[in-house]
Amino acid sequence: MKIAICGKGGCGKSTMTSLLAKCLAGRGNEVLVIDSDESNYGLHRQLGMEWILC
Repeated sequence: MKIAICGKGGCGKSTMTSLLAKCLAGRGNEVLVIDSDESNYGLHRQLGMEWILC
C-alpha cells in the first residue's frame, strides 16, 4: 500500500502523517515515512525520533 499526503502549508499534513504511520505500525504493518519537504523540521519529533546530522 502506498499513501501520499499533500496540501498547502499549515493544513495538518505532518500531524496526519505521523498519526497514520503510528496507527499502521501499531497494527503490525511495516511503515516507511519519506518527507520530501526540506523546510519541515518537525515531522521526526512527531514520530518520536531524534534528528541526527551525518
